[in-house]
Amino acid sequence: MAEDDVPRVQATEILKEVPSTGGVRELPPLQRVGYTLALCVLGYIFVASIAIFIVSFCVVQLPPVPISPPSSGDAEHYKLLADAYKESADVYQQMAKAQVERAIQLFQLVVASTILPAFTAILGYIFGSKKNGE
Repeated sequence: MAEDDVPRVQATEILKEVPSTGGVRELPPLQRVGYTLALCVLGYIFVASIAIFIVSFCVVQLPPVPISPPSSGDAEHYKLLADAYKESADVYQQMAKAQVERAIQLFQLVVASTILPAFTAILGYIFGSKKNGE
C-alpha cells in the first residue's frame, strides 16, 4: 500500500465529532457517590499498605548483621568463632524471615481479606450500573 493510499483525517474533523463536554458524560448521583467511595477505599488501601510497611520494617528493627570472625593463628579458636558466627547468621536469617512473614500476614488480614473485597464490590456496582443505565 502506498503512502498516498492512506486516508488522512484532519484534526478539526475529529474535534467536530467530540461533544462540547469533552467526551465525558455526567454520572448519575448514585454512581458518583460510588466513584467517590471507590477512590476513598483505594486511598485507604494505599495508606494501610504504607502503615503495614512502616510497622513491619521501620518500627521493629532487626539487630545488626553478624560479622564474620577474623582469621586468627589458632585453628581451634577460629573454628569456635566460625561455629558461633554460623549460629548467629542462622538466627538472623530466621528473624528476617519472621519479619517478612509478619508483614505478609498483616497485609493479607487487613487489605486482601477485608478492604479489597469491598473495593471490588464498589467497582462492580459502578460498572454494572453503567451498563444497565445505558
